[in-house]
Amino acid sequence: MRYLILTLLLLPIVIGCSDKNPQGRVPICGEVTLDGKPLEHGEILFLSIAGSTPAVATGSSIKNGTFSLPAKQGIIPEQTYSVQFQSIEEISSTQKEPKEIKSLHELMNLSEIKTRNLIPPKYGIQSKETVTATKKSPNVFLFNLTSEPDQKIR
Repeated sequence: MRYLILTLLLLPIVIGCSDKNPQGRVPICGEVTLDGKPLEHGEILFLSIAGSTPAVATGSSIKNGTFSLPAKQGIIPEQTYSVQFQSIEEISSTQKEPKEIKSLHELMNLSEIKTRNLIPPKYGIQSKETVTATKKSPNVFLFNLTSEPDQKIR
């Protein structure tokens, strides 16, 4: 019983001493457009560039062209991050009526959903988009993505 009381007395001290943001991350927010229109839905991913210590990967949902990350999930200031995007949409769905099902295999594949990423590959794994946050707020980033191919300089 004594140990339980001692534990309960020390618990607030231990919790109070823990830093909720030990890496000093900062909140970030911003807007994402695709061909000049707010991106309705998607995801944004921030990956610290190779060699950054500590290595950080974090991300957020994009809704109605906006995203935000609180400090706890934010990025470390003065580090450069690669930024990747995706926005998946369903392009077709076929449903078979129960009377058309002829085998167990067909039963297991009642619906076939096909999807595509609205964001061109140049903004995904191949992205050259980068950001660097500062210690001062606000850290607001605007991303204007285009679905047009990169134009070559002549």
